[in-house]
Amino acid sequence: MLRLLLLGFAFLSLIVSPVVAHEGHDHDHDHKHKKAPGAKFPQGMVLPALPGPKPWSDKPLLDDPDRFQIAIMTDNTGGHRPGIWMKAVERLNLLRPAFVLSVGDLIEGYSNDPKVVEEQWKEFLGFIDRMEMKFFFVAGNHDVSNPLMHEIWRKHFGVEWYSFDYKGVHFVCLSSEDTKDQIGPEQLAWLEEDLKKHADARWTMLFMHKPLWRVAERAIAAGNPDLTNWKKVEAALGTRPHTVFAGHVHHYVQYDRNGMKYYHLATTGGGSQLRGIPYGEFDHVVWLTMEREGPTIVNLLLDGIVPPDAVTEEGIARFRDFLSKTRLEIVPILVDDESGISSGRIDLRLQNEFDKPVEVSAVIDGLPLRGLTVEPGNALKLAAEPGETKELSVDVRFSEKIAFSHFAQTLLTAKIRAVGEKPPLTAERTIPVVIDRKYLCPPVESSIALDGDLKEWRSLPLASGEKPLLTGAGENWQGTGDASLRFATSYDSQHVYVAAEVTDDAVIEGDKLQLRIDARWITSRRDDPRLRNGTYTLTIPAPANEKVGSIQVPLIGSPRLSAANVAAERTKSGWAVEIALPINLVERNQSSDWHSFQMTPILIDVDNADEDPVELIWRGTRNHATVNTNFGHFVRVK
Repeated sequence: MLRLLLLGFAFLSLIVSPVVAHEGHDHDHDHKHKKAPGAKFPQGMVLPALPGPKPWSDKPLLDDPDRFQIAIMTDNTGGHRPGIWMKAVERLNLLRPAFVLSVGDLIEGYSNDPKVVEEQWKEFLGFIDRMEMKFFFVAGNHDVSNPLMHEIWRKHFGVEWYSFDYKGVHFVCLSSEDTKDQIGPEQLAWLEEDLKKHADARWTMLFMHKPLWRVAERAIAAGNPDLTNWKKVEAALGTRPHTVFAGHVHHYVQYDRNGMKYYHLATTGGGSQLRGIPYGEFDHVVWLTMEREGPTIVNLLLDGIVPPDAVTEEGIARFRDFLSKTRLEIVPILVDDESGISSGRIDLRLQNEFDKPVEVSAVIDGLPLRGLTVEPGNALKLAAEPGETKELSVDVRFSEKIAFSHFAQTLLTAKIRAVGEKPPLTAERTIPVVIDRKYLCPPVESSIALDGDLKEWRSLPLASGEKPLLTGAGENWQGTGDASLRFATSYDSQHVYVAAEVTDDAVIEGDKLQLRIDARWITSRRDDPRLRNGTYTLTIPAPANEKVGSIQVPLIGSPRLSAANVAAERTKSGWAVEIALPINLVERNQSSDWHSFQMTPILIDVDNADEDPVELIWRGTRNHATVNTNFGHFVRVK
């Protein structure tokens, strides 16, 4: 492999090496070749006059003196992966471009500590010191995210926007962070004057961090003004030949605008899922060759070369259509047995709404191996014609009962392919296989008087236990007598109810009960555990008085819902609360025939006013504010 890479770089070095003369009739070069004084060989290429066919083609030598190659590096930050940027520097040192440009986000930034910022620039400038050709800086939002960082930029690099010329090409480096997401008035006036002065440039290259044309187009499409001033930039560019480069979004797309090419680039070490070329997610540098008729562009992955139209607006739209219309679902296994599972059935469903047949090959990884048998086997295949839904059931058995915690890493990895599509459309999906305890949400047995008195509730079977997950000031928790809770759920045609009894040895201001609820369809919340649309948070303060009648407490989440009704009262051992959540919490996100929801209660306990609170989480993770991982599944009993 190393030999192949070296040969590839040797070949590229031949491409970029100038040759000053050539033979051929299909071009318009007309160089005069003179032997340099004392030179043994003429400076140009001299081919022998051979009779008959020639062992070379009649294409021209690419030796135009105005022809040159440059490289463009893109985002290094936003969760950067160490070593990638330096690897790209080393590759460019081998490729020998005339010079290198950037599109910003060179350091992580976002700090008001000058020592931190200076240390980051020191590290980055160390990379640039090892680059063997000139490098041009462009400011990104990570580089100048606050006034201090603007000041440090100006100390190191002077201006935040500038231009220069090389072989008749005008290069313009702008700041999309002049003010956030904007080419400000002063910069715009400078640009308009600069472009007038260089109206005779054979081409104009414009570099900035954010793809402001996309921001402007979205604003205009929504009927809002273009606050970016991008349309004024385009007016200043006019009909002159030009190309625009930006970064920021961490995925690559080529755009056509006004007959010109605009690009937002992927990453050179910045945060990325790196799902590959169809997603536009890869680490790369852009290799630009300036010809008489305009620039030629390829993307150099650190392990290969990608053409500039590998991801176009049309191509990525087709790929996204393929992704959205091929649904692979796994129905979670939820069982009543609290101790675990010895057998179960995993149901796969492939729904193809795409206009081509779709094939799926998948494997299930992470199942415990204790006496494991899988039927029909671990290599699974499904195929569906357009408009078809196909299902496959996988029976899983173990020689002994396995606790649910051992299934946390069980995943289905599937490769999905559109049959007969050119260029090929393929995608890889990794889907968690949920095998977990089922908690029942039964219908109410009699009407519930929302008063904080829990006498209507037969039992509160779910409890935080003796070893709850603790966050915050966990060292302050002294056991179940200090703070703990028991709770239950129920529902009727109007509400989903939660009743909770809190044990608290000192009820003071700052004590709270919080519910985090994911009300989406079970497959949606499994495929994307992030707490986004369809998820809600309810925070209930401990009652300040002996009894608090029914009050309304807002549900924080999207889409917006009416508030929850809450009643609470003090008890001998702490406090109790009854909660009536609007039924459209689940019906709006699922349907009137809703299946289940995920939820975890979190008890926030303060023992002294000057201490930090401790959080007792019934089920979940330390990231309970952002993901539903390990929340309980509450299944509707009809």
